[in-house]
Amino acid sequence: KTRILAGGVHSAKQQVVRIDKTPPAVDSSTSKVFLQAVYRAIKGCDAVIVSDYGSGLVTPALAQTIKLQVAKTKRRRPVPVVIDSRYHLLDYKGFTACTPNESEVEQLLGLTIGEDTKALEKAGRTVLKRLRMAATLITRGSRGMALFERKQRTVHVPIFGSDETVDVTGAGDTVIAALTLALAAGASMFEATRLANYASGLVVMKRGTATVTVEELREAVIRDHELPEL
Repeated sequence: KTRILAGGVHSAKQQVVRIDKTPPAVDSSTSKVFLQAVYRAIKGCDAVIVSDYGSGLVTPALAQTIKLQVAKTKRRRPVPVVIDSRYHLLDYKGFTACTPNESEVEQLLGLTIGEDTKALEKAGRTVLKRLRMAATLITRGSRGMALFERKQRTVHVPIFGSDETVDVTGAGDTVIAALTLALAAGASMFEATRLANYASGLVVMKRGTATVTVEELREAVIRDHELPEL
């Protein structure tokens, strides 16, 4: 990835565009070594995030294999497998959840959402049904998030913090990481979504590729639930 930044001497640099370069095709021996490493890693894991950026290394077939492997392990609670796929999301079926952003959903389904709540509802339900997942969480930038679960009403979560973001780098990764972490700890999908919303709201206020600490998350939750003074 190559990020092009713009800014003056006395102003903060902002990302203008990102250039993604496609790596060489992955050979079979590399895929085999990678798969063996994945098998070793998932033996003791409490959750799995599958990120498919279209390079050919991470595929729907690999994800299905991972799902079958974690299903064999005896755990106190099921191991969530959460999907992030920029180009092949519709090929991932039967997993715990996925976290596409709104523009990715628009491209997948060939529609425009924008401010149209009916279009958003239709899109979210379509993705949820076609992928046969427990939940679909659509991130919407300054419009917050929309959580779709089977047999549940859609939950719209407004953004946490300011809509004047500093840097959106890594926001999507923060969402899926916080969501999956919460699910692994036993949170409900709604609780996990709320935590992911706090985390992403914090990280976009930092410059560059940033992370959020446990203390920052704790303070955000407390601050968001403080009662106003009378």
